[in-house]
Amino acid sequence: MKSFGVNPRKSLFRRTALTVAAGLIVFQLASGAAIFFNLMLPLAHRSADDLAGLLVLSARTWVELPAATRPDFEAELKFSHGLDLSEASTPLGDEAGHHPYLNFLRGSLATRLDDAPALRVTETADDYFHADIPMANHVLRFSFSKDLLPQRPAQALAWSFAAGLLITLALAWLLARRITAPIARLTEAARQIGSGERPQRLPESGERELAELARIFNQTASQLAARRENQGTLLAGVSHDLRSPLGRIKMALGMLDETCPSPLIARMERDIAEMESLIGAQLELARAEEREAAQATDIDALLGELIEATEAQSPGHTHLRADPPACHAEIASLALRRILANLLDNALRYAGPGRLELVRRRCSWGLLIGVRDRGPGIPAEQREAVFRPFFRLDPSRNRATGGSGLGLAIARQLADTQGWRIAIKPHVGGGASIWLAIPVN
Repeated sequence: MKSFGVNPRKSLFRRTALTVAAGLIVFQLASGAAIFFNLMLPLAHRSADDLAGLLVLSARTWVELPAATRPDFEAELKFSHGLDLSEASTPLGDEAGHHPYLNFLRGSLATRLDDAPALRVTETADDYFHADIPMANHVLRFSFSKDLLPQRPAQALAWSFAAGLLITLALAWLLARRITAPIARLTEAARQIGSGERPQRLPESGERELAELARIFNQTASQLAARRENQGTLLAGVSHDLRSPLGRIKMALGMLDETCPSPLIARMERDIAEMESLIGAQLELARAEEREAAQATDIDALLGELIEATEAQSPGHTHLRADPPACHAEIASLALRRILANLLDNALRYAGPGRLELVRRRCSWGLLIGVRDRGPGIPAEQREAVFRPFFRLDPSRNRATGGSGLGLAIARQLADTQGWRIAIKPHVGGGASIWLAIPVN
């Protein structure tokens, strides 16, 4: 039953949140790149250059000191700057390292030492950096821990991005919520109006545009409620004022028929009966806009009663097909009874002789109840039009089949008021199927 499915669309909340989040993330990436290239990277270069100057100065000082005082100088260098100084006898592994600071340090050392061949900067597995500096026929090795680095741009960027991402997501959620919450309230109020209810007034506060929208909606809802009440009062008054003279005319015709029988009198009585039926259908259509409270209902028992009533009109033609087990639900039982009675009456009147089925199926979201017939069917282009008041498939509007042309319109109005859906499908093998979709817990 694809016609009863919901077309999946992205919600306004999701679209707004994604848009805001994407914009803030792009801004964060751009600002992070600007900070990295204009602040962190120059600071890292400056730090590496300062360390390179300290290493070169320390190497020259060590070379110029007497051999007896060099251990004291090495101890002071270790204590003051965290640098281990020793004389390297062999190269320490391959000159490699993925840490960006090593490249900055080597570039600064190469500039100060005129790119000496013996210059090496390496990193070992114990998280230590080593700089081999050639100086006066010596190769001095300076070793220091990675923890001594004054700047760590990679960690700073990672923490900054993580914090910014959390703030971005929270801000996007709050902004999307702030925008869509009033719209959600407006949607629910509009749904209640469409179901014949009178919603509570929306708060006329907050941003100017949303407050103005709420104010206009409240005015419109009040006007629609007043118009609906006036329409019901007017229709009831007109019905009363029409039925009274019709009753008098009918009585007069009955008395006249006793004294002077005539086929014309019988025809006038039929016309009066048709007018009374039309007035009753109009009242029923107006009452269909009033939402009915749900109550515990034995669905299969209700369907069985409808089958019995239909069988009384056309014995042997109506059958019930219901999937086991028995079905009970909280539902507007009177509205359901009126809808199905109209659908069955419509099928009996227009489908002609043949098998008529009343089908009840369970679904994950609720119930499907259908009326199937073996009549001529309804063209696809007119399957929505038949639910309009007074619409007839016969363009001549011939009333030979009886009826007021309001049965399906009343069924549609009742379904819409209760939040149900009704649609017409072709019946395999000929005929039509009218399905009623009822969401229930």
